[in-house]
Amino acid sequence: MNILTAKNLNKSFSIKTGFATKQDFFAVQNVSFQLKKGTCLGLVGESGCGKSTLAKMLVGLLPKTGGEILYQDKPIEDFFYHPHVLQMIFQDPFSSLNPRICVGKSIGEPLKINNAHLSRKDVQNAVEDILQEVGLEKEYYYRYPHEFSGGQRQRIAIARAIITHPEILVCDEAVSALDASHQAQVLNLLLDLKEKYGLSYLFISHNLQVISFMCDEIMVMYAGEIIEQAPRAVLFENPLHPYTKALIASAPYIGKEKQNIVLQGEMPSLMQRQVGCSFAGRCPHAQAICRQEKPYLKGEQEHKTACHLFAH
Repeated sequence: MNILTAKNLNKSFSIKTGFATKQDFFAVQNVSFQLKKGTCLGLVGESGCGKSTLAKMLVGLLPKTGGEILYQDKPIEDFFYHPHVLQMIFQDPFSSLNPRICVGKSIGEPLKINNAHLSRKDVQNAVEDILQEVGLEKEYYYRYPHEFSGGQRQRIAIARAIITHPEILVCDEAVSALDASHQAQVLNLLLDLKEKYGLSYLFISHNLQVISFMCDEIMVMYAGEIIEQAPRAVLFENPLHPYTKALIASAPYIGKEKQNIVLQGEMPSLMQRQVGCSFAGRCPHAQAICRQEKPYLKGEQEHKTACHLFAH
């Protein structure tokens, strides 16, 4: 069953380019996907490709320019004030926590706001329980964010996200600010919580090793567009899109054979819509049609790619 569906999502920003002139910045373009209940859907791509913008649209932090977001076939906007549906874990745990409020109150705030009938003691008990659930001591309730390590702060952020028992967690670079040992601990914690509570994850990262460890299915994003989507094993065994191949080749220890693929140039400017394929300027296999006609995500069964080299 699909618990979260996006249909042709678009997000553009109007940016001032002169004294009286503005220009659109097309951050997300025609993104569609389905998140199955109880699974982890990965979103990977280089910095600036639109991953975080997409995440913020899903949780209501940014209004969408176009398209639909559905929770169980109903508009997600109807559920933005239902904390049991969707929560987000941010990239930087320190900046996402109020330094002037003890972590116990920060964690308990969403529970208190949405359950007015709960007493202060009930909320504190729930916070202490969730602290232990994420591997922290309940005595940490009265400490402040600066008193914790990066890994501990991310556990606090996770506790705040799951205290209302949401069905979906959007994890935006949830471990990128941590060192390798803390990354492994937090990733294992997220997997344990997923299994225990039946959570569904949209997991965003630029790190393919993290994505391969966490996700059942993976989407590859480039210049605001999804260019390939497949189950994890299929994507790493048989990547189709030239950009996906280069991305996998750049990651250590992923895939059967290490390929030496070096991309030239940079991601195109998002200040204008691309006429053809957004990757054509860097692709070693680009043809005339690639520069003239935009490819759309197509494929048989679960493996889809947006590339003229693989016309289906």
